[in-house]
Amino acid sequence: MKNNTHIFNLKVQKIEQICLFELTWGQKQRLATQINYPTNLTKIYQDWRRAYLNFYQSENLRGRAIEDENVVLCVDWHAELVKTETKLIYEFNTWLRSVELFEIRAQISRGSEESQDENLKVNQTVNQTIQIFLTCSPIELDRFPWEAWEIGTEFTNNRTIQIIRAPLQITSEATLSPLRQNNRKTRILAILGDETGQNFKAEEEALKELKKIVDVEFTGWQPQETPSQVRKNIIDAIANEKGWDLLFFAGHSNETEITGGELGIAPGVSIFINEIATQLNAAKKRGLKVAIFNSCSGLNIADSLIDLGFNQVVVMREPIHNSVAQEFLVRFLHSLGEHLDLYESLTKARQFLRNQKSHTYPSSYLVPSLFCHPGAELFRIPVVGWKQHFQRSLPNYYEAAIITATLLLSLLTPVQEILLDVRLFTQAAYRNFVPIPNEEAPPVALVEIDTKSIARRKLPPNQLSPISRVYLAELMEQVRKLNASVVTLDFVVDTPQKELEGDKKLGTAVTRAVNQNAWIIFTTNLDKNTNQESDINQANGIRDRNWTVQGYNDAHPYFVELPDANQGCRQICPISYLMALVHTAKQEITDLPQPKTSGKVDLRTQLLDTIAKERSQKGKLQKLSQWQPPLGLQPIVDYSIPPKQIYTKIPAWKLLENPDINQFPLISQQVVLIAVGDDERLGMVSGQPDRLPTPLAMNYWTKQPWLTGGESLAYMTHHF
Repeated sequence: MKNNTHIFNLKVQKIEQICLFELTWGQKQRLATQINYPTNLTKIYQDWRRAYLNFYQSENLRGRAIEDENVVLCVDWHAELVKTETKLIYEFNTWLRSVELFEIRAQISRGSEESQDENLKVNQTVNQTIQIFLTCSPIELDRFPWEAWEIGTEFTNNRTIQIIRAPLQITSEATLSPLRQNNRKTRILAILGDETGQNFKAEEEALKELKKIVDVEFTGWQPQETPSQVRKNIIDAIANEKGWDLLFFAGHSNETEITGGELGIAPGVSIFINEIATQLNAAKKRGLKVAIFNSCSGLNIADSLIDLGFNQVVVMREPIHNSVAQEFLVRFLHSLGEHLDLYESLTKARQFLRNQKSHTYPSSYLVPSLFCHPGAELFRIPVVGWKQHFQRSLPNYYEAAIITATLLLSLLTPVQEILLDVRLFTQAAYRNFVPIPNEEAPPVALVEIDTKSIARRKLPPNQLSPISRVYLAELMEQVRKLNASVVTLDFVVDTPQKELEGDKKLGTAVTRAVNQNAWIIFTTNLDKNTNQESDINQANGIRDRNWTVQGYNDAHPYFVELPDANQGCRQICPISYLMALVHTAKQEITDLPQPKTSGKVDLRTQLLDTIAKERSQKGKLQKLSQWQPPLGLQPIVDYSIPPKQIYTKIPAWKLLENPDINQFPLISQQVVLIAVGDDERLGMVSGQPDRLPTPLAMNYWTKQPWLTGGESLAYMTHHF
């Protein structure tokens, strides 16, 4: 994809209580306006800064002092910081959305359309980026979080808007890349300054991680060295004849307008930017283009270095806590190591602080800023060649050993199940933190006969295994009254019970539901020897193949049971697939055969014949009836999906004791699955409850110790 960049220069200057905005672009086009400066904005910023400094009040701040006056120890500074940040961002963007700035905002959002030729307008693969080089005067305006300007939300377009700062005064040209040997690695000089109250271990490790693609050298304070030795080592390193591409500094720093910024290089020892200007100029001529200052209050430092001709400088505009500085740099360098440019790397690091660390480090994402020479291309670590790229991708000895051991272990079935369980748990946590909007109703209404339902109905032990068919009849009657159109009974009812009253009542309930055009699906077992469904027993009068359907319920709880690839559902059919097939067919086929007690032809055969004849080529039924997994692999049951998206769980007692249809508004649109709950007395065979330990992902959502067979079937039905 091509990249088409439109460049704007925006100058904002405050004179007393008036702010002048001047936008320039293209062939000397210009827009200018003035707007009143809101007097309360300064106080709002000061309130935020006070909360920010008090929250991060610590000796681990990378600055010499904290400008705070009356610290109130009983204040919840975390809450105060969140509140003042919200107010600052809101008031700042409200001011920038003023009607006086509309034309400027509109022009920026449109991009420099005059510079686009017809080919670019036609070519939809062009990625259009808008760069705003922002210059503020006086420095008080520079302190505001301009990167949080919501300029791209007002107008609908597909352009990326980048806000990059530029100093007011720039007297030198941007640094050009010197002639150098092909495939030379990017060279980084890392200066580690005064470590008092801090720890640079994270920075060192993050920089060393880049050694596969860059050359990194460290210099800075050592406890055994005198201040003059430290100063000499740093100056000599900067002026090294081999040259550098990037300069990194970690330590204490402060704003000093006259000297261009102060860097703490040893306890009680500082060095000023104007002291090392000569060495920086020499390094610039040898290729030094970028500086990163992971330290406090760097506005003056950025101005000084850009004025010297540096291409880009990354600084922190406010004091920064040691832990925040480390988190920021690790993410920033990781993105640089992936060959993203400086702006993209900074943006990803800021997004990480905002999205994943906002509770721990509130407002920290507002502090980093990128200053850039308008004539320079954004820096990125180049890929030096395919050989180097290949070598960088190879694992080292320890990584290779770990990969080999993991591959060998993963061939073992128990290990595969553990890894699958952990993987689904990780997916569940991800779904929870990054929720995907889902407005569809759960496809299954899961009616569970649980312990509480048994107790409230006062079912005696001899009516639990097998379950009382009188009770099943009551549940069947109730879902019929609620207009359920597809009802599945996850109980094998082939063998007549001793109490004939139960068979009679259940048969009557099924007949009434069928006469109401409801599809009744019964479960049966799969004969392992013949690979056939167990023969239906019609002697008890409960069901008949000509007006009900059946499917087998034998299935591994972790894998979706699939229909036979050759026969479909003609001979045998998984009950979860059958439930989905009936439900989808009712939605897409208008002349679907209706269940009726006078039927003379096998209802499942009628269903399959009609689907083969009437299904739409574009509907879900077409995909469902012909779908086969890729490479013949059996798909897993994805328990990382929240149960609330799979089924509506209804305890049996609640269904019977709350017959009002308004209590169950979705049941007429769902597949009703009547199944056992987690009561250990219920199951297919006495003493073998229909449950197993809950997978990690399911436990993440429900905190329940058991996964029931009904829940597993509901998940499979949802997947189909």
